[in-house]
Amino acid sequence: MTLDTYILPDWLSSKFDRPIAVFGGGTSGVAASDLLLGLGAEVEIFDERGEDASRRGFSPEDAERFGLAVSSPGFAVGHAWLRVAQEAGLEVVPESDLGASLWAGPIIGITGTNGKTTLTEFLAHAFASAGMEAFACGNIGTPMSRLLADGRNREAIAVCEVSSFQAEQARRLRADYVLWTNFDEDHLDRHGSLRSYFESKLRLVELLRGEDAFYDASVLEHAKAFGLELPQGGLVEANRPPEELGVSGTLFECLPERSTYLMARALWLRMKLAEDELIEAANTFQKSPHRMELIDNIGGTLFWDDSKATNFHAVYGALERFERPVVWIGGGKDKGGDVERFVRRIAPSLHSAHLLGQTASRLAEAFSELGVAARVYESLDDATAGALQAAESGSNILLSPGFASLDMFEGYSQRGEAFGKAINNLKEQ
Repeated sequence: MTLDTYILPDWLSSKFDRPIAVFGGGTSGVAASDLLLGLGAEVEIFDERGEDASRRGFSPEDAERFGLAVSSPGFAVGHAWLRVAQEAGLEVVPESDLGASLWAGPIIGITGTNGKTTLTEFLAHAFASAGMEAFACGNIGTPMSRLLADGRNREAIAVCEVSSFQAEQARRLRADYVLWTNFDEDHLDRHGSLRSYFESKLRLVELLRGEDAFYDASVLEHAKAFGLELPQGGLVEANRPPEELGVSGTLFECLPERSTYLMARALWLRMKLAEDELIEAANTFQKSPHRMELIDNIGGTLFWDDSKATNFHAVYGALERFERPVVWIGGGKDKGGDVERFVRRIAPSLHSAHLLGQTASRLAEAFSELGVAARVYESLDDATAGALQAAESGSNILLSPGFASLDMFEGYSQRGEAFGKAINNLKEQ
């Protein structure tokens, strides 16, 4: 089906008599713009860092020309442009709502503090392995609007990773199933409180078409603490022996990935699909880089790249893999949260801490109070060299930062690549 044959929902078609404003010129904004243009709308992109100076701001005078604004995930509730649009009477919808409202196939919404990308990738792989057309989309890097703009089959299964940034303003992102991997503090710099962060993700559950929501014990625990309700019967067990599940020798043999597999398995069985096909998919699945990846060995010291671990919960899961204390490389841009509590929890699992970034000094102070050897470095090269110097024979050196990368790098991928280069430099010395 081509874009010009779409039957548009009334809320969208009624806005085509005026231009549509798109906030943000990044991946999501451009995808939304391309989709709307393909549907026959007139579109203007506003971006604070855009080349067109006249569209680096959005004023009340600008708002008078539009009837609809589509926002990218970077625009938080309360952003000045959203307020201007709303005060002018414009309807404001997030890009994820735009894509979801036009998708004709099943939507599987995946959220959580940690593990949602791996779960999204694995389910898309499993469906494809079982002969079903499916796309991994959303926060994973390909907006649903991009799939539609590019003419992909909109009746396929959309396995959609949904961040709290995307969920907090959602009104039309109605999933058929929701998988909520886990919950812990993260993004408090944006959401302000743990409850607000939880409620942003709960929004995805509230918009469900039915009652098929799956969640782990940490999600249920926080729901009870906040006095909020989840659909009954959705609690997924956190651990079962890999041999019992049939995933021995696969990526899902160890924690925390085994919990990811159990979440996928709960959905798979609810959809009445053959379990042996899921097990077969587990045997052929490979994660994307920088997600708990063994990348090198220098004299018996193993180096692990878990650069995607940008929150506390991800670090907790990474440390579960190791039986002996690890040499930890961490730190980065603060996103809010109780850093001292984080340090107290991970300290027993660490041989030493090698710290960098915005939070390095605060982490070092907290570790020193607990008697854990900690040192602050100016660069990842220096931190990696210091970690190797501190490591004992047979040690594991783990880059699992626990914080965002944007104080020193363009993203977690660049941070992980820099870690690999630092290791290579050590091998050449």
